[in-house]
Amino acid sequence: MAKETPNHSYQRPDRGAQNWHVPLNENFSRIDTEVEIKDAAENLDQYQPKEGAKFLATDSRRIFIGNGEEWLEFGSAAGRARSVSLTEGSERATVMSDGTFVAQPGQLQDVIDTASTGSEFGQAPAQTVKLVSGETYEVSETVRLKRGVRLECNGAKVVPTGDFNVFELARDTVLIDPFVDTRGKSWSSTQVVIGPQNAQKLDTANRAWVKDAYLLGDAGKGIGIQFRGGSKPCSMQVANGTLDGFDRAVDFYAAGENRDPQGDWSNGNQFWGRIQDFRIGISMRSDGAEVSGNTVRIQTQPEPEVSEWLWKMEADPRESRDDNKFVMKGNTVMAYPWDVSSFKRNNSYYSESDRDAPFWFIGRGRRYGNSLLDMSGVRGNQYVLNNSDTPDRNGIFTAHGGFVVGTTEFETQPAYQQNDSRNWHPQSRNEAE
Repeated sequence: MAKETPNHSYQRPDRGAQNWHVPLNENFSRIDTEVEIKDAAENLDQYQPKEGAKFLATDSRRIFIGNGEEWLEFGSAAGRARSVSLTEGSERATVMSDGTFVAQPGQLQDVIDTASTGSEFGQAPAQTVKLVSGETYEVSETVRLKRGVRLECNGAKVVPTGDFNVFELARDTVLIDPFVDTRGKSWSSTQVVIGPQNAQKLDTANRAWVKDAYLLGDAGKGIGIQFRGGSKPCSMQVANGTLDGFDRAVDFYAAGENRDPQGDWSNGNQFWGRIQDFRIGISMRSDGAEVSGNTVRIQTQPEPEVSEWLWKMEADPRESRDDNKFVMKGNTVMAYPWDVSSFKRNNSYYSESDRDAPFWFIGRGRRYGNSLLDMSGVRGNQYVLNNSDTPDRNGIFTAHGGFVVGTTEFETQPAYQQNDSRNWHPQSRNEAE
């Protein structure tokens, strides 16, 4: 009489038994269903979802169970986890034992929508959504971080399939380690917008932070990170990272005309990190509201083929608006400007008789209290193209008491010492008057 194995009751025919192959083949049939399948999640469809069959995704540790017709996600082997329905359709996502939502490629926005707590003013704990490390997420529309969500990109790369903003952050959100790549595409939008259209006020109690960004774009195309005041202020927000490429690497933009206390300002924001291969490194512009009190600390590397300005403060449109109330004040950039000679080719203010081109443009208007601290310690005020209405209230500072150089002069007195003669770039409006 055939014996059975103790755990799974597989039959072991007696030596010399007739039709011994029958129970053996039954064993193989059961084994094909009962033994766990292990493979990458992307290969799930290659296996038949037999009733009771189990599939373990080796890359994400997700578990699927067959019902005879399809694979149903059961949970995760990475700790005690559960499966939840997403906001639309029958698709499901894994929630880890620590409460983290895992978003697979193709379900990122649905998982964010499901995880959102709607919190503001820090009223509730944040809910974490995590991408799968090593995956590429091709997104067909803007990824919108909603209230109470912190998104950990976890080494995954995000690539847009069209020309649109990649990430937009509303209040009470955090974007961690975003790796975005728009190189080689017909793309000219913004990779990360802090304070998108119709966002409520962003301030200290309503954060929209970006941590350790790694943003790659074509030189001279699109915007890396934008601090956008629009329907409400974008105020006191923080971002850091490495930005490679772009038309404007970091953009402080007051996108509205409302100058009221709860208007369209971009003020008090901070960025630090490294930027290179930009047309404009630090951009400040306004449609009417203030751009003020923003601080930047960076290492910069311009690209000779495209770079024009390290820092550009746009002129106000007084001729078209008949006013001069576009204020940019109290902004500070601390920069180590590498290879400033790379600005020569594309900067219209450079002359072949000059040593170098200016790299800070201050447009006409109420521009005062703005400072650039040159951490290389050698650049003087001739590197400022200063068209401000109050030119003497802006300037380059060096970090020591030695002499500095200009775009035409070999050396001048340090800008922070008492100096009766402010030597702006010779083509500045204020220099000519």
